[in-house]
Amino acid sequence: MNNLSILYIGIKEGSDSYSVKVSESLRMLLTACGELHLLGDLFSEQSYRVDQLYDLVVVQNLLSFIHYKEYFKRLKKSPILFVATDDHVGSCVAPFENLFGVLNMGNISLSAFGIPEEMQLHLSCPVEKTGNYYFYEQQPEVCRIVYCPTGNSITENDVKLLTFLQQTNASLTIVSDEYQCLKQAMPPFVTIVSRLSCFSAYKKAHLVVASGQDAVRALALCKPCVVMGDYGLGGLVTSENYVQLQSVYFRGRKGGYFGELVPVVLLESEIRKVFAFDRQVASQAIQKRVLSTYGKKIFSEKIIDEIERITNLAVHLNKWQNRLSLKPSLSSLFELKAVEDKQYLMRGLNCFGELDQEMIDLLKQCNGASSIWDLAERNGYNREDAEVLWGNLYELWKEKLILFAL
Repeated sequence: MNNLSILYIGIKEGSDSYSVKVSESLRMLLTACGELHLLGDLFSEQSYRVDQLYDLVVVQNLLSFIHYKEYFKRLKKSPILFVATDDHVGSCVAPFENLFGVLNMGNISLSAFGIPEEMQLHLSCPVEKTGNYYFYEQQPEVCRIVYCPTGNSITENDVKLLTFLQQTNASLTIVSDEYQCLKQAMPPFVTIVSRLSCFSAYKKAHLVVASGQDAVRALALCKPCVVMGDYGLGGLVTSENYVQLQSVYFRGRKGGYFGELVPVVLLESEIRKVFAFDRQVASQAIQKRVLSTYGKKIFSEKIIDEIERITNLAVHLNKWQNRLSLKPSLSSLFELKAVEDKQYLMRGLNCFGELDQEMIDLLKQCNGASSIWDLAERNGYNREDAEVLWGNLYELWKEKLILFAL
């Protein structure tokens, strides 16, 4: 594992502060896994060899993939781990033959682009700064509230928050680089700071209104947090709704839709809950759950496990004597559609042709528990037939309709 040669590709264009933070965390982690080469202006220095065959190629975001697409033709035998940190993922990313996994850090559904859920590792940038900065005052002279807008400028929800707080004793700190141009237009109780100042802003707050990674950071600092984001109002994070909010990555309401407007009465109610009684014990319990999922150690362990899975699978795929030991399973995108007594293989709206009953029966046996050779023997195939079966399954693997495990 420590002797891997890894190429990490990333470009600045389209990269927000979160994407840069992700690249910093991944770079440190990948350096510990072996010899790391860098390609793209996302990195201050670059070192890569055009003729080298890498054990792993890490590509961050769609624009990096598009920019270096011609270069990937030289890397056909190198497994690729694609890193998605934003919502911009095009159909050119998947499926392609040497895509072995996707690190989904943008928390979006990628199945529509041909990437099965089983190939995705859902993570957020690890929380590194933690501590207990909980404050409770039953009747504070000033309610210190921090708000982190998503950057998608859902203006009406922002106005609702400002209008409500203007009628209270609150001071509001908005953490946003995009809102800097609005400083002069804001009322006196509002301060706008850059995202680089988010940690110091969180520390002083009674309450944080945020979503996504911003909400995770606040919860890691033991702060009460009202989730309000691109998918509406998730409400005050409690032990009771934590799993539900985590399932939608703290981006809003479970079942909400993009750009959903927030009822002002509900927003006021959720904010007032924070000041109703001391929530220190509850906040500490939530902080513990956050760190058990989003802590740096957990992040590192999951990435290393994924790298080990990908590189080992690539070795087996590239050595013909190991191929028949792989265990195939149907992916979540695999679908059979019956039309006039004929069975067609589908992935969404894409049809991959008609299947005969013998192949259908074989595919139904692909449950990840039996190797290709086991399937061949069970169905009375000889070595030559097993190789044909391998070829058919490999073609389906390239389309991510079949997945392989060791």
